[in-house]
Amino acid sequence: SITAIGMRPIADCINIFHTLQTPLHLDFLELAIGSPCPTDYPYPNVPLLLHDNCLYHQRYRLRLNPLCPKTWQPYAQFIATHNVCALSLHPPRRPDCTRQELESTIAQLQQTLQVPVFLEVMPFPEHWCSSPESLVDCPLLLDVSHVLIWHRGDWAQTEQTCETLLQSGQVGAIHLSHNRGKADSHDLIPADVWFSDRLDQWRNNYLVTYESLPRQYGQYQRRDRLRCVERNRLRCVERDRLHCVERNRASHVTPTRRINAEF
Repeated sequence: SITAIGMRPIADCINIFHTLQTPLHLDFLELAIGSPCPTDYPYPNVPLLLHDNCLYHQRYRLRLNPLCPKTWQPYAQFIATHNVCALSLHPPRRPDCTRQELESTIAQLQQTLQVPVFLEVMPFPEHWCSSPESLVDCPLLLDVSHVLIWHRGDWAQTEQTCETLLQSGQVGAIHLSHNRGKADSHDLIPADVWFSDRLDQWRNNYLVTYESLPRQYGQYQRRDRLRCVERNRLRCVERDRLHCVERNRASHVTPTRRINAEF
């Protein structure tokens, strides 16, 4: 996903995608929030997945509101001229529509776009699809890190909930990411994460997207995260330097000075 490698010019993102395509077994590219994705850019000859309000026209974001049909047309036009395999959306807030209205709208949107449309499982309760009770009868995008927030970082409960959702037959796509159970921080994915042994099976049955990268490819993560990592590294270097200075000062205090200090 562009979310994982963004905050760069789109051309740089595409170069990173090509670099990671073989080691991560990438079959498609998800255009998503992170870097502007122009409608007129020459994207690589791979299937594209559109996520939420990802497209830009002349530097203006083309917002896609499922409750506002006039916003659908630019996405329909892009899909008609590109190799798009699916579109995924953040569901609206629960006060904005009823469950039945949302289900009917998604069916109409899918008919208009002529590609599968998935509603993303959300992390916080103001949206539809933010808990088992608020799920709707639509194809779903399962974001494993959002479910991790439901369970406040508990891997075992997250695994159980994700397996239940997958067995429901509603899930058609999966987002891979990581966090500490509090915020959707898109942290690098540790090698021992609970879903590591399920990836091959998932790839055969779902559209699986990296929304953040495995740790071993951290040098390619989105640029703002790299800046944050560098700032933290410099803080650690400065802290270690100050500790070293303090130790050196203490080691050069003479016995006479220590005695005088006691008096």
